Amino acid sequence: MWRLLPPDPVRVPDPTPRQREAAAPRPGVTVVVGGPGSGKTETLVAAVAARVREGAPLAEFAVLAGSRSAAQAVRRDVVARVGRAQASPTVTTVHGLALGLLRQFQPADEVPWALLRAPQQEQRIRDLLASPRVAWPEELRPALGTRAFARQLREVLARVRQRSWDEERLAAMAVERGDATLAAIANFLDEYLAVGDLEHTLDYAELVYRARLLVRDEAVAASLRDRFRGVLVDDAHDLDLAQAAFLGDLAGLGLPLVVFGDPQQAVSGFRGADPEGMLRLLEFHPSTRIDLDVDHRHGTQVAEALESLRTRLDARLAPAPAAPRSTEPGSVTVRIYDDPPSEAAHVADELRRAVADGADWGDLAVIMRAGRAQLAPMTRELLRLGIPVEVAADELVLAEEESVVTLLLALDVAASGGAPDADQARLLLSSPLCGLDAIALRRLGRSLLARHAQLGHSDQLLGRCLAEPQLLEGLQVPEAKAAAGLAVTLRHAAEQLGQGQEVQHVLWQLWSSTDWPERLRATAIEGSRRANHHLDAVVELFERASREPVRRGAAGARTFIRELAGEEIPADTGRELAARGTGVTLTTAHRAKGRQWQRVWVVGVQEGRWPRLTPGGLLLDPGRVLDGSPRTLGEQLREERRLFHLACSRAATHLHVSGVRGAEGEASEASRFVHELGVVAEFVPGRPARPMTAASLVGELRAAAADVEQPETLRRGAARRLAHLGERGLHTARPEAWWGLARPTTPAPRPDGAIWLSGTALAELTGCPRRYFLNRRAKASRPPQSRASIGDVVHLIAKHAQLDGLGLADMRAELGKVWDRIPFEAEWLSASERVEIEAGLERLANWLAEHERDLLAVEQRFDVTIEVEGRQVVLHGFADRIDLLDRDGDRPRLRIVDFKTGRTRRTAADVADDIQLGVYQLAAGEGAFDHLAPGVRDVEAPALVFLRHAVGEFPAVVEQSTLAAVPELKDEPLEVGPTWVHDRIAQAVRTLEVGDFPATENPACNYCQFKAGCPAFVKEIGR
Repeated sequence: MWRLLPPDPVRVPDPTPRQREAAAPRPGVTVVVGGPGSGKTETLVAAVAARVREGAPLAEFAVLAGSRSAAQAVRRDVVARVGRAQASPTVTTVHGLALGLLRQFQPADEVPWALLRAPQQEQRIRDLLASPRVAWPEELRPALGTRAFARQLREVLARVRQRSWDEERLAAMAVERGDATLAAIANFLDEYLAVGDLEHTLDYAELVYRARLLVRDEAVAASLRDRFRGVLVDDAHDLDLAQAAFLGDLAGLGLPLVVFGDPQQAVSGFRGADPEGMLRLLEFHPSTRIDLDVDHRHGTQVAEALESLRTRLDARLAPAPAAPRSTEPGSVTVRIYDDPPSEAAHVADELRRAVADGADWGDLAVIMRAGRAQLAPMTRELLRLGIPVEVAADELVLAEEESVVTLLLALDVAASGGAPDADQARLLLSSPLCGLDAIALRRLGRSLLARHAQLGHSDQLLGRCLAEPQLLEGLQVPEAKAAAGLAVTLRHAAEQLGQGQEVQHVLWQLWSSTDWPERLRATAIEGSRRANHHLDAVVELFERASREPVRRGAAGARTFIRELAGEEIPADTGRELAARGTGVTLTTAHRAKGRQWQRVWVVGVQEGRWPRLTPGGLLLDPGRVLDGSPRTLGEQLREERRLFHLACSRAATHLHVSGVRGAEGEASEASRFVHELGVVAEFVPGRPARPMTAASLVGELRAAAADVEQPETLRRGAARRLAHLGERGLHTARPEAWWGLARPTTPAPRPDGAIWLSGTALAELTGCPRRYFLNRRAKASRPPQSRASIGDVVHLIAKHAQLDGLGLADMRAELGKVWDRIPFEAEWLSASERVEIEAGLERLANWLAEHERDLLAVEQRFDVTIEVEGRQVVLHGFADRIDLLDRDGDRPRLRIVDFKTGRTRRTAADVADDIQLGVYQLAAGEGAFDHLAPGVRDVEAPALVFLRHAVGEFPAVVEQSTLAAVPELKDEPLEVGPTWVHDRIAQAVRTLEVGDFPATENPACNYCQFKAGCPAFVKEIGR
């Protein structure tokens, strides 16, 4: 039986004399200034609670906070302090009060005013710019359709209203300056406001502007004097000038005004906030300034570090120094790591150790500068490392959440008719909507190829199967059924959008048409934090889709996707989205305002990211357009330093600041700010040596139990611990879960029919069977790096140059079209590679001109069947180029040419046993190219053409001796014959039939991606 217990009594800290003075009622304006931890919010709550306890209802005071969540927290604290519920409290934000006034005093027969969120306002501006009625200057017209122009114009309009200017003043300024851009902005503002009036919508800046006009009405002023006994405002340093003037208007009505703030924590200058607005309120009479002089939050070491940083802030606006009340020393560390993954691994390890020392997960926070670039990746990485995290649903950019990306991709395909292109199809097939992994995709691709070989290779067929579901008909593999179901879902969603259905309903159909929701739900119930995170993101997506204005049809779907994709910061959701406090809080510095934790990690403190400085090069910079000069780098640097100070000041006892060391060629390095805390930075290489994870513990115990050099008692103790962990449910502690201890599996069954081998597969099988197995059977290879991408691009350009007759200028133009899409680790690497590749293209153009008449085929696919030791073997692959040499009346000969884009130049001795060239020769001699040159079986020495290496004006060329001239390699007597290539093929066939894939040391080991843990290199220490 459950019994409801009363809440714990509220623990109220003893106020200081300055806090008592600030909380006491007085007429006029009171400005209370205090640094972080000085008790500003606590004093505000105490002041409101004291007035309510004296008999005044909470509804008779306007209590304003910096955000909706902060206002909700103040309301809860006041009610808890008073001990009884309050009717109709006005605890809100400045914008909430202004909107309430507008709705209260508007005519009853009018539609209520609706507030435009930033993405909606930007979309409104883009819609107006799409069909402009304003004569914009000629130099601006090409930019009108861009998102960047709309965003910058939105900032300019906001600054205009924050200064309480109207379109008439802008027009007069434009005439005075002779500024055509300013005149166009004045006309656009007039049109923008007219549309808003028609639809009864306004943005945040316009809301405050109209509220100020409303307060000047005598009837409204009298009503406010009767309704409120006073106004109390928290975080007033982040008000813009219009908001501060609005508060001044309320004070001018005779309402007592108390504002709390710290000008050195003003970090919202990008929204127009100006701490001068708070201090200008002291110009009212009577007015009082009170400085809070005690730091209630920080330990002594944290306070010293913050004071070291505070000396670099703007002293003109500084509050009085505050002495720390606590005598606990705490700690401050500054660490530099190798790279972001190492930083995340160390942070995760330190978080675990803090909990092991007695802290709760909810006492810990990780703060970073940027949400889009840092918060989402750090959230995913900590979840992967097993750290419970809490992120407010409106903290992350929704369009970057993995589950949301999948649903928006499907919605985009449906809005375009339901037929995805090749890239979209591959992403959807491998997404949770279809659930095919790499092996399943390959199986589906093979099935498609077996039935539709004439239509292209397997990758092409995979890219077409969702747009052409008839390709899937008749396939008996389960992957085809899953793909066909996804194709039906996409077509049905496209039909719904074509009929004008609401976007939220189509999204629900896409979401609920598969078993993905049930799989996520089951995984979440089992305790998966990632699954819970994905479900939270999906819930937020549906909440956003259901908001007004409701989007319908394909156009509405595209608008919805565009709005989400265009968000630079999360949009205000209008709902209470505080984290639940059961995990480590991950937040941005801006969203950390007004909060505190025992231990804080401030991460990613890098030059270029923190401080983030933007040179004044914007097309519509608000400062340049309105004042004639853009915001200077010095002003930006001062605000960035205040933001760093704010982030560090969230820590009560332990502060950990970290950045990463820039790699060679990168501009990245630890921020200048880390050296301003008065603490020596420590470089920490690598990853944690002994991370506090279950996997690390099992690894150490296994190593101790298996090490024959350890004492027997230690080994037995480790084995007992492993057995205990396994009995408690830790699967990885059980021997049956360990690799290498199971008996070898039975040999693979003898392959039925012919064995298919390509030159590269044959090279792997004969070089290192283990590499072949991991690469081709296990599909464990990583995606190709940038150099592999460069090779693909160059080969494609070479193909078009030979088939379409492209000259050097055309080849360079084609390279320029795709170069920016090739991933590089650093900008300098992109530039140096571009120079080398363009030089290689020049050599290629010269070589192609020299051999133009020899060309027979380009990128030629082949397959030919031969017999080796009684087994049918099909040799297959692609040849970059095939030449037909028949000059001077000689007997016609085929020559295979392979273009190389790598840096390494091989010698004739290196290519003497190159199996890929050998396969080309053997295939040509067996008639693989009879359809191109009937009856021509003689083979010229195949050539490797190294485009990066020059011999005069041409690329370096290295040839392999023909099999007719050198059938047997030196020191390798033939076993099968008649050539050394037949011997290599026989060796590969025997490996495949036996099913044993041992590791073999060979020259390719230097660049093998499976070298880690390879038995050819790892020294066995015994079992």
